[in-house]
Amino acid sequence: RRGGTVLRFKGGTQHNSSLGVVSDNASSTGGGGGGGDEGGRGASSMESTSIARPRGTSSTGQAMANSVNILLGVGLLSVPYALQQGGWAGLGVLATLGAMTNYTGKALIRCQTSGSLPPLAAELEATTAVSEAPLGGERRPLLSYEDIGEAAFGAGGRAFITFVLYTELIGTCALFFILEGDHLAILLHDAHSSRWFMTASAAVMIPTLWLADLSSLSYVGAVGALASVSLMGVVAYQLVAVGIFSGHIPPGIETTAALHLSTLPVSFGLLAFVFAGHAVFPAIYSSMDTPEDYEGMLDRTYGIVGVTCLIIGCAGYALWGEDVADEVTLNLPGGAASTLALALITINPLSKFALTMDPVARGLESALGVDISAKQGNGPLTARAMRTGLGLGALTVAATVPFFAVVMSLIGSFLTLTVSVIFPAACYLKMFEGEIGDGEKALNWAIMLLGGFGVVAGSYSALGEISATLGSA
Repeated sequence: RRGGTVLRFKGGTQHNSSLGVVSDNASSTGGGGGGGDEGGRGASSMESTSIARPRGTSSTGQAMANSVNILLGVGLLSVPYALQQGGWAGLGVLATLGAMTNYTGKALIRCQTSGSLPPLAAELEATTAVSEAPLGGERRPLLSYEDIGEAAFGAGGRAFITFVLYTELIGTCALFFILEGDHLAILLHDAHSSRWFMTASAAVMIPTLWLADLSSLSYVGAVGALASVSLMGVVAYQLVAVGIFSGHIPPGIETTAALHLSTLPVSFGLLAFVFAGHAVFPAIYSSMDTPEDYEGMLDRTYGIVGVTCLIIGCAGYALWGEDVADEVTLNLPGGAASTLALALITINPLSKFALTMDPVARGLESALGVDISAKQGNGPLTARAMRTGLGLGALTVAATVPFFAVVMSLIGSFLTLTVSVIFPAACYLKMFEGEIGDGEKALNWAIMLLGGFGVVAGSYSALGEISATLGSA
């Protein structure tokens, strides 16, 4: 089909053993899925169903710019603080979460490429109307995380992941406003309050939600990724200038610790935020003009993100030790380096806001039958009005959230670990239960159990810190 890849389901799956993208002959049966008429891996093995999977317009480079940009978000600023909470052992948490979320990022897309859903009721009625006999209609490809949840676990799976996913993304967008307000207040010497700067930022950030094409965001994403890497350079320069060049031990290293067992779970939630990209991975995959390059693109993305987090985390913790702030930029001394870092941070939320809110906006538009890309009618205007409302909702949440780090830890522990670790592994086990070996099954169960531990322990610790902060306020 023009503008799309047609996958024909004839009962046999062809895929690479290393979680490769499924080929054009995908499975029609398979172990699990939503099953039967409610979703799942495809149609009955007794029939042939064509699934049109539209190719996007973003190049692999553009998709990588978006991926790096979304991962190097607010979590990057809290990597040194995460080490302060967990000690140097937090580096092990960072590596473990990186490996797990890289795997689940590939597993999630394998579910997306191999699954399908029944036609919508309106499409089925239209198909039946032009035929004397009822027709089954053409099955739909999975285009979003919510579609994957429905294909694996039916309507209940869709409802669950929609709630968790949208809560996480709106919460993250609220943190963008908090970040912007804090840093603009410092950069402009408290000319106005943080809430004033949040509102002023919204006037610039919310209009980016009106862009309909992810490829349009890739250029903004490249700027955001460059800003994050540059921020790493600023913090690393401080370590070199204070420690290596001066011949002295970094001042904060004497207060660092190998392990803080009691607060180590908090680091799970903080560091999970670094790898919180799974909500938009299906959209990024769908936007690629060469989706077969997705896995290599994801590996390169994780390499860049991992090195950046390692450098900024080690440098920040060594420099300020137990005194490191929840946003490492707040520790930087006054001067040109600090001004540059603050300026770079103000670019980051602007570059990430639209990409983060995009799945929520598209989900709402799909539920209400509105198309932002429509050439005629009021669809584009209505869609942009709804997106503006979502942005204002996130701003309202930001204005009522007083604690950056502990709220981020709570979101990371409960929501991000669910979206990026637990649910992708659960979907993969459900949809490929009869096709993967015992070793891979055990691996996915281990990922879910470790993710579950992080959810429980991290959420408990974060709630305890919120309670303590409120009690001392």
